[in-house]
Formats: sequence, C-alpha cells, structure tokens
Amino acid sequence: MLLLASFSVSAETINTSSTADASSSIVTQTSPAISLLQDYQHAFRQRQYEISYIVVRQGHIEPVRLIHGVVNDVEVAHRVYLNGPANEAVYRDGTVAFFEPGQTPYSLSTTRLPGMFGNLAAVDLAHLQANYDLVIAGKSRVAGRPAQVMRIVPKSSDLYGLYFWIDYGSQLPLRLDIVDQNGELVEQQMAVTLSEFEQPSEWMVELSNLDLPSTVVGKEAVNNEKHKINWRLGWQPKGMNIAQKEQHSLAVLSESVDYIKLSDGLFDISVYANAIGQTNPLREQLVRQGATSLHTVVRKGIEITVVGEIPPETASKIADSVVIGPYLEKANEPAQ
Repeated sequence: MLLLASFSVSAETINTSSTADASSSIVTQTSPAISLLQDYQHAFRQRQYEISYIVVRQGHIEPVRLIHGVVNDVEVAHRVYLNGPANEAVYRDGTVAFFEPGQTPYSLSTTRLPGMFGNLAAVDLAHLQANYDLVIAGKSRVAGRPAQVMRIVPKSSDLYGLYFWIDYGSQLPLRLDIVDQNGELVEQQMAVTLSEFEQPSEWMVELSNLDLPSTVVGKEAVNNEKHKINWRLGWQPKGMNIAQKEQHSLAVLSESVDYIKLSDGLFDISVYANAIGQTNPLREQLVRQGATSLHTVVRKGIEITVVGEIPPETASKIADSVVIGPYLEKANEPAQ
C-alpha cells in the first residue's frame, strides 16, 4: 500500500493575502494563467527532454524517469519507476502501453500520457477554466531552476486542487502538489533533474518502432438487455462527465465487470459494478493511498467499487449514490 505524503506546501508559494485580494487575483490573472498553461502544453508535447522526479505519498518516495521525444512527427514517451519491480508505460501517437508486474502487457487508446503531468498537458483549457480557478501564485526554484507557480483551485469542494511549478526557460513541469480543501498536501511529484535535447534520443527512436501490445477494447454494452446488473449513478461531482460506459476486464477478476468512467479532463474516477458470486468479492472497504481513494460497498448482491484521485468522502458519496434496479425508459441525469 502506498503511504501518504507528510510534507506541507512550501510557504513561499502560497498567497497569504486576504480573501478579497485572492478573488481579485483570480479575475485579473486568468488570462496569464491560461497563456502559461498553453505554453506548457505545447512544450510538454513537442520538446525532447528527460525528467527524473520523485513521487511522494505519505512519506514514501518513488523515483520515476520520464523521457519524451518527437520522432518523424510522432510523439513518443517512456515512463518507468526506478525502484522495485519494473513498472513501465510507453506512449506513442495516441496509444499508451502498460508493462506492470504480474500482468500481461496491454495498450489503451488515449490522447494523454500517463500521470498528472500528462493530464495537464492534454486537458481542454476552456473546460478546466469552467471548473477550476486558475491563479498565478508567484515564483520559486525547483531542481535549481527558476519556476512560475500556479494554483488550480476546484470550484467544487468534492475535488482536489493543485499547485503547479513550470520551468521558466523550457515551460516544462518541475513540481506538482495535489492538495485537499484545507491546503494539506496529499501527494507530490517533484523533479530532481531536467535535461533537454536537440534531437530525440536513440531510445525514443527505438520505441517509435516497437511493436506495442494489443489494445484493450471494452464492450459498449451498459444498456444491453443481456446485462444482469441494472444500475446507474445517482450523484457525481460537479464538472465531472461520463466519459466511458462499457464492460471492462480487470486483472484481479476472472470476468468482465460493468464500468463507468467519470472525468473532468484533469481527474478521472472509475466506478465498477459486479455481481457477487461471479467472482471472489472484495470486503467493504475505504482506502486512501496518497491522492487515490478506493471505496467498495456491497448492496443488493452487487459489489460497487469507486477508485480515483479524489477525496475519500467523494468516493463514498459516489458509491452510496448508486441506484440498483430496472432501467428507466428515460435516462435519469445524476443529481448535482
């Protein structure tokens, strides 16, 4: 189990002005914040670089290396955890392949590189601005490099916020803190070294020609009559939309389960439903691992599991809201 980061947000990056001043700052600095994120998104997807960084959860530190390049106009990236069993992800031109301990390698179709750096590089900025306040929060230094600091503050109390450090010279990421509504740090990613290259590395060129594992395709069948489980979400966080509904195979289960993915483009939430007896049921539990919460409940013989980078209270609210029973003739929109 991952451990929760015990660090606090650096005082030099926090705006300590009054609430009124903060509100004014949000209004006047939205445009510069969007411009900064646009520069970041372009740099993250177009530059040749290598970032070594640490992921901190509850005092547990995991070193990670991310290498990125563009080979013959094709974007390629490789992320690997440097300690313990090999855990790797390869991104290439709209596909990410996962190589994880104890699992058969697989690929998913996606426009995002794995991880929060990748989420921020792909998020639709208009949608982000609709759900979060974007605030330029000053200057700092990370890994010996000057950085611009940004706050990404959720308009909903059901979601986490971010502090984000962007390198002045390259517009590449240097640090990202995920914080709760009280400003307490729950997870951190911080660069140790950042190197840029004029040309893609030999490793990127090699990965551009690598045969990736087969792409996993879910069965778009949540409303299919053959489904034995009739269920829907009764509530979802404001700004979260249903991005995917299908039958989804899990490595820990021998059969497919019903699956709904919620997303606001920055954070994702996965909701699974399976009938007890078809698989070995999990015990009811609520677990927090850094920013990731997992809540499992069993109701009416159905096991509901909610997992995502959300506060534990939000995971519980989603799980408890699930309605089990016959589908209505008209779709029932989740209450906000």
